[in-house]
Amino acid sequence: MAKRPSSISRRLFTATLLSMPILLAITGFAIERAFYSSLLNAEQDRLQLQFFGLLGAMEWREGRIEMADRLKEPRFWQFRSGLYGEIHNDGKSVWRSLSADTVDLSASLPNPAPGQALFGQTHLDKNAFFYYRFLAIWETEDGKEIPLLISLYAQRDTFQSELNHFRRELGLWLTLVLIFSVLLSSFLLYWGLKPLRGLAKDLVRLERGESQRLENSYPRELSSLTKNLNRLLETEQRQRERYRNTLGDLAHSLKTPLAVLKTNADDSNVRQQQVERMENIITYQLNRAVSTGPHALQQGTALYPLLQSLTNSLLKVYHQKDLAIELALATDFKAAADEQDLFEVFGNVLDNACKACQKNIRISSEDNWIFIDDDGPGISEEQAEKLLDRGRRGDQYGQGQGLGLSIVREVIDSYQGQLKISKSKLGGCRIAIRFKAAAT
Repeated sequence: MAKRPSSISRRLFTATLLSMPILLAITGFAIERAFYSSLLNAEQDRLQLQFFGLLGAMEWREGRIEMADRLKEPRFWQFRSGLYGEIHNDGKSVWRSLSADTVDLSASLPNPAPGQALFGQTHLDKNAFFYYRFLAIWETEDGKEIPLLISLYAQRDTFQSELNHFRRELGLWLTLVLIFSVLLSSFLLYWGLKPLRGLAKDLVRLERGESQRLENSYPRELSSLTKNLNRLLETEQRQRERYRNTLGDLAHSLKTPLAVLKTNADDSNVRQQQVERMENIITYQLNRAVSTGPHALQQGTALYPLLQSLTNSLLKVYHQKDLAIELALATDFKAAADEQDLFEVFGNVLDNACKACQKNIRISSEDNWIFIDDDGPGISEEQAEKLLDRGRRGDQYGQGQGLGLSIVREVIDSYQGQLKISKSKLGGCRIAIRFKAAAT
């Protein structure tokens, strides 16, 4: 079974739904990383300010450090405030903030070079902290240089809280942007593809026979296509009309002298047979030529009134057989073929059925198939295969199933339809015919 082609609208909308979240996710990740770096730099700057405040408040006296009243940061004096400080001299702690009295600050951290600051993250008492370390060279009044390693620790909770808050806000806003973008993209796709939908509707109207050309105005990108298609339609219509008129004239010109010839023919059987053969050949070739063949924009032809007209005519022709023809067909059933071709097909098939049947003929339909069943002797499988052989001439088949089925076969083939011959439930022959479904 052929795969149903997807629509442009569905493909574009699916691509939008798939690409938009990916693009917004990448954008969100980039924004979050930028905010993280900014927040990290701000944290480093805060610890650096704390370092300068600590450095400005300390004094070295007699081998120990004293903090003057200038150390105004209250968190250094508050128990477990989350901001801790410690100063080492030659590996020994010479000062420690009151806030870190019960905190183990002995984490293994790299030591900076003199005059160099180190910033990073570590864990103290199983909690995450930022650290800032600076190796300062303190010069005493007597010119002695004392190396002092100043270490500051700030708990990471505030940093993490701000980062989590930003991530939630970013996720919320990106979700709103995603929803708005999808709605806006859907509207733009709907609006942008409106001319294509209009073109599709116009083509459907052409298929239904409601119009003969594309009348609406189209955007510049489609105007060349629609103009060329209109030219093609006009040319095709003119050619078909000219072809029919020419064939009609030909038929009229040939049939008149043939009728005169038959009327004035002598008693020679050979002459009469040749005249009849010429008439059969002309009729056969004319029917082949008049067949319109496949037409992509074919209007559907209602079968019920066509078959009703044919059955009424055949009942009059074969009135001596007292036929019972059942027309069990939906009144709105349509076939995508020219009305004249359908007359040719079903006229031949029903004529053969009337000749072959005992009394009963049934015309029915199912799933675009039309079935003609009769209660006659039927057709053998071998004969059916020969009749369905594309290369055989129908006038070789014999009385009752000859030239007519050949015409039927060729007309149906010209529409890429199907023809099957099988045994009927009525006991005779079943002819199954299927044309492409007509546009509804």
